[in-house]
Amino acid sequence: MVGTGEQFDVAIIGGGVIGCSIAWRLAQAGLGVVLVERGDPGCESSRAAGGMLAPLVEANRMDEFYQLAVASRAIYSNFAAELREASGVDVEYRAEGTLYLALTEEDEEELDRRWMWQRSAGLNVKRLNAETTLRIEPLINEKLRWALMFPDDHQVNNRQLMIALTHAARKAGARILTHTETLELKIEGKTGQKQIRGIRTTRGRIESNCVIVAAGSWSSLLSFETGHPLSRFQVEPVRGQMVGLEMPLPPIRHVLYSRHAYLIPRLSGSLIAGSTTEHSGYDRRVTAGGLASIIERAVRMLPCISGLAITETWAGLRPRATDELPIIGRDPSVSGLIYATGHYRNGILLAPITAKIITELMIKGESTINLAPFSVTRFNPRRTSAD
Repeated sequence: MVGTGEQFDVAIIGGGVIGCSIAWRLAQAGLGVVLVERGDPGCESSRAAGGMLAPLVEANRMDEFYQLAVASRAIYSNFAAELREASGVDVEYRAEGTLYLALTEEDEEELDRRWMWQRSAGLNVKRLNAETTLRIEPLINEKLRWALMFPDDHQVNNRQLMIALTHAARKAGARILTHTETLELKIEGKTGQKQIRGIRTTRGRIESNCVIVAAGSWSSLLSFETGHPLSRFQVEPVRGQMVGLEMPLPPIRHVLYSRHAYLIPRLSGSLIAGSTTEHSGYDRRVTAGGLASIIERAVRMLPCISGLAITETWAGLRPRATDELPIIGRDPSVSGLIYATGHYRNGILLAPITAKIITELMIKGESTINLAPFSVTRFNPRRTSAD
């Protein structure tokens, strides 16, 4: 049980990659941190992810989200190295790059558009003919027309990342409460002058003047002790199914990407194929239809997959806000309430920059990143959370 009246500088709800990254950084900064996780750290969408750090391969324009993603990727190498030093765990940061394949006429049209705008913007993207691409990765479908190479789109092993973050956070002094559900957030004060005072959990009360919501797909289910929801936003779960395969020979080195699928090589000798996008509520089951669609699309990229053994299947629930942007920053109507949720398909990528932002808010009172596009107020600017 948590000691009655036990006081912390900050309480974090949610022990995925975002919550654990924030806990590590805040504990490093000397704050008293408690993290409350309903299950085991990193065992929801963070464990189910692929680990791609690929802002360019999916970018359609240079907007605020793109800038946020690129800023996070830029600090990832140092983040991974520091995390290895702090935890003793190698997160397998890999910089071989990503190959985006054009296998059909429709693929060519999409890649042509991406190539033209990214080249005109001066981004680091290379156009490779089929011969060059097949020399790099000889197992790719021989029907390949051409490909784009994104040298700066990298990857990590997300499962190793979660092990490292949990070790590092605890080592830095953060207290992590597992299998502990947050029942409600405590507040006091009049309308327009609300102040966070902590949370009530299944293991007791936690006193804190700051609460960070990093609960992913469960964020919208949280409420104040008054019964009111935290804010008028909706973070919904979106199921993504994945397939683990044995690695073919010669082994794949690059992340392989198409309009409908991706393949991610692991140093352990496995090849990850993904993924589905399903609005199925909180259902995490792996389905025959989901696996069939993943395998069919993966075989189009890499025909030899049809002969490979399946080593694992799994599914995770990605936290998606209605506009598919993360929710990061303070709640203007409740002092001490901070959001770091709704990262959807980019939680692994955005973990370093999100932790940096939240640490700046806690230590300096403001962030060097413009948070207006990611503010909770964008959903219902005329209404407040706790009223």
